[in-house]
Amino acid sequence: VVHHREIIDTLKKFITQGRLPHLLFYGPPGTGKTSTALSLANQIFPNPSERLSRVLELNASDERGINVVRDQIKSFAATQTLV
Repeated sequence: VVHHREIIDTLKKFITQGRLPHLLFYGPPGTGKTSTALSLANQIFPNPSERLSRVLELNASDERGINVVRDQIKSFAATQTLV
């Protein structure tokens, strides 16, 4: 993402406006998809304890299948409060 000025500017605009839409990152392994998403989470939730309770990191290449939805995602979503 380092040399993709338009993408960086767009993501920064989302953060400053406080309006982060649903995003889908795609591309080959090692292109910074997870790092970009985690960087956004760090900007939105600078407090580490809040971030841990509000962000669930899943990697589709490692964690896939219906059990991930049934167990991890459903459990995480059930414990979250909306603000």
